[in-house]
Amino acid sequence: METIMLYEPREDSYLLEKQVSRFAFGNVLDIGTGTGIQALAAANSRHVRSVQAVDINPASIDYCKKTIHHPKILFKKSDLFDSVSNEFDTIIFNPPYLPSDPNEPQESALATSGGKHGYEIMERFFTQVKEYLDDNGMILFLISSLTNPVKVESIMIDHGFTFKRVAKQKVSFEELYVYTAEKNPIIKRLKGIKNINFLAKGHRGIVYSGTYKGKDIAIKVDLNPGAVSRVDMESRWLKILNKKKIGPKMLHSGKDFLIMEYIDGEKLFDYVQHSNKNQIRHVIQDIFRQCYEMDLLQINKEEMHHPVKHILITTDGARMIDFERCRKTLDPKNVTQFCQFLTSGSFAYGLENKGLIINKRILKFAQKYKHDPSRKNFDTILEEI
Repeated sequence: METIMLYEPREDSYLLEKQVSRFAFGNVLDIGTGTGIQALAAANSRHVRSVQAVDINPASIDYCKKTIHHPKILFKKSDLFDSVSNEFDTIIFNPPYLPSDPNEPQESALATSGGKHGYEIMERFFTQVKEYLDDNGMILFLISSLTNPVKVESIMIDHGFTFKRVAKQKVSFEELYVYTAEKNPIIKRLKGIKNINFLAKGHRGIVYSGTYKGKDIAIKVDLNPGAVSRVDMESRWLKILNKKKIGPKMLHSGKDFLIMEYIDGEKLFDYVQHSNKNQIRHVIQDIFRQCYEMDLLQINKEEMHHPVKHILITTDGARMIDFERCRKTLDPKNVTQFCQFLTSGSFAYGLENKGLIINKRILKFAQKYKHDPSRKNFDTILEEI
């Protein structure tokens, strides 16, 4: 079996050690304990009750068990959280953080390389850590300027954490940074929701998936709530649109978050590729129905001229998502914009390949509908599908 080099304390270890002595509290988990320097620093704090110290390297665990005998510390082998259970108040991590170097010996690279770019192990860590951190707990970890701190900060935000840079130190060709990270206050407020995971990120917010009372849900969190929250506005639109069976069913909302049903569907382009003409026609008519309902409500979705990311096709039909850009207007364009989409670009070509040809005259009917958005003129458009 391959032996991984025992990582001896260096500048990064000592910089993190100072912050562990400063911040660590409660029940502590030390990931990648190495020689046990962070575990010992935590155990010696009067604010710490217990320390569980783990490392993927069996040589590290053997060394620590032989050289450190502290009543608060338990050493065990684990690849990140694989052999860990329970929640902790403080989780410490001094990860391998350097970008991989093909010329570095394998036995040392396993202790120093965080992956191709240096942050891959950190990304894996933040994907898993929320299940082991108490809601009021704190993460303490260290990275280098060579690890791409901007990327690591983005990973933390994506996985529902806020963070602070609490220490730094210049060392020859790099700068070392120590961070604290905590669960996003909004995420902590969402009691009863389990399995929260990053799903998607937009310009204004982040969407997480989760489960609530056994049902799959989506959680949209506003990145910058400010005076006017886009998420809050979307929840107001959904309250109106849900009555017309448009959009994901809204379950709960606050000023800076929105909880709604999770829609498991495929994008419109993908659906067209494997469906027959009649199935596609039915879906397009369903989309038009929803567009017409929004027109009647004088609500403009703003995106129907290119809605490829905003429509999912499920077994129940077409479902629209993302209503944060909606606005009230006397001149809604949902139906007319969707007519333009159907007759232009690669989507029209895809429809033709399925034998569904949308004649350009639909645009004339759309123009007539624009001036007189009556049911009669709308039905004329539907007859072209």
